[in-house]
Amino acid sequence: MNKLQVKPRELKIISVIAATHSIGDAAALLGMAQANVSKYLSDFEMRVGLKVFERTTRQLALTQFGEALLPYVNASLDKNSQLINFIADYKHEKRGKVTLYAPTGIVTYLARHVIHKIEEIGEIRLSLKTYNLNRNEFSEGVSFPDDCDILITYAQPKDENLVASVLTKYSVTAFATKEYLETHPITGPKDLANHSCILIDSMLVDDANIWRFRVHGSEEVLDYKVTGNYICDNTQTALELARNNLGIVFAPKESLKKELTHGMLVPCFPHQEEWWLDLTVIYRKREYQPWRVQYVLDGVLNCLRQHIARAVDGRPGLGD
Repeated sequence: MNKLQVKPRELKIISVIAATHSIGDAAALLGMAQANVSKYLSDFEMRVGLKVFERTTRQLALTQFGEALLPYVNASLDKNSQLINFIADYKHEKRGKVTLYAPTGIVTYLARHVIHKIEEIGEIRLSLKTYNLNRNEFSEGVSFPDDCDILITYAQPKDENLVASVLTKYSVTAFATKEYLETHPITGPKDLANHSCILIDSMLVDDANIWRFRVHGSEEVLDYKVTGNYICDNTQTALELARNNLGIVFAPKESLKKELTHGMLVPCFPHQEEWWLDLTVIYRKREYQPWRVQYVLDGVLNCLRQHIARAVDGRPGLGD
């Protein structure tokens, strides 16, 4: 009896068709002619003697055999990818996937100022994903996603086996439009309780946020409970609401340089009461770090540190 031969290309085609439910869409994703995708599938089904897909009214659906087969197909593809990545890492080839997570504003900053400066990236596929902290992670520590290679965030990791390096400290304070402040005057953080504040979901405690400010002229830090009509899961959305005169936003000064320069938003307090946050990069220890990840990590960190060194205010912070 002839031994069944299975080609990696056939497994990839089956996996993509199962995800798209369409030979045409699978062909487009794979960069292949539709006729070639159909032939690979037909050849596989003929050799196996079982149908993997059946056509419904509009799309392809897995047969009972296909449903049972798919986990093995994907596991085989994953092992093949791991093997390729291992060989590439061992040879120090720039090949494979690197996944970087960060909050919305930081991801935008990286895309605008940092990623294009990582030279000679080769065949590395860099996946940028958004990770906004949930309401417990500021105090309990941040989780490291399973598919994550590099996490840039505002908190320390829960897992003590990970490396956490503080990149910089940067100031967070309260901002609003001139129009809002003319209509709703404010003299200091103690007045925030009487204002509509734009809340961040990850900081919610009993339908409120706790905003922290250092007292002007001292190292004393005080907490203020604030409420408002609008809740956002990221700072960028909160800033858009603030620009439309809907309230006061608590945001990093460094991310508002354009708005401050053009007067779209202004600080709420004359003495610039502020809270300093740590911007932290989290990653696996170097002995567990694939070479492609280390290459991207070094590129990102070198660029960020150059930006920090050029900060114009004399304090650590991300500049333009």
